[in-house]
Amino acid sequence: MLRHTASEARRKLFRLLDSVEQGEEVILERKGVQFRLSLEREPARTTPKRSPLRVLDPVLLDGEWSWQADASGELSFKPRKETP
Repeated sequence: MLRHTASEARRKLFRLLDSVEQGEEVILERKGVQFRLSLEREPARTTPKRSPLRVLDPVLLDGEWSWQADASGELSFKPRKETP
């Protein structure tokens, strides 16, 4: 634990902040009143993950589709119900 007067802290402010950032406890004293420096970290921000898939047709997303074969035998998507 580091203890400093307010006058010392003024001269060493950046070093004291570095110490607090490294986990050291720092107490400053001015006219008999003690102040504790502590580190306040922001909570980690979580960004929503985007799906690697893009849905071009909402019918596909709802699962309202089936396969349809053309005359050559190629398959394509076919909606089960008509979309408005």
